[in-house]
Amino acid sequence: MGSSPPAPRKNRRRAWLFAAAAGCVMILAVIAVATRGFGLADSTDGTSKDLTAQDRCESEVLKRLASPSTAMLSNLEVASAVLDPDSKDLFSLLDDPLKGVDHSRITVLNVSGVVDVDGNAFGSTIHDPFSCRAYFIDGNLANTLVLFDHDH
Repeated sequence: MGSSPPAPRKNRRRAWLFAAAAGCVMILAVIAVATRGFGLADSTDGTSKDLTAQDRCESEVLKRLASPSTAMLSNLEVASAVLDPDSKDLFSLLDDPLKGVDHSRITVLNVSGVVDVDGNAFGSTIHDPFSCRAYFIDGNLANTLVLFDHDH
């Protein structure tokens, strides 16, 4: 006469351990994706280029204002753009550092937004949309072009 082993209890415990381990693996996978490999991913991704373009464009916009200390930038958006050598980007391509560079090596990010700045002696504020084209050669920021709706 043999006694049967307590298999159902061991199988249930193994199933719970397996489920807990699978849950931990799933949580780690979600965290890895959300943090781009726990921060170990290559920093030359699109987000890095977006931040570089935005920082440079903000600086260039402020340089062009008569009262940069009173300026407030808002509604900033960064988007990939197509190089337009026949119109929008014509003059940028005629000067250094873009002059003579093969167009296939140039990528463009467009940074747009609105600048609010004190406009006159009466204290009124000018609300002026702007666009800034950031030109990258082989992934490195080479030049920017700022366009305002109004003169500054």
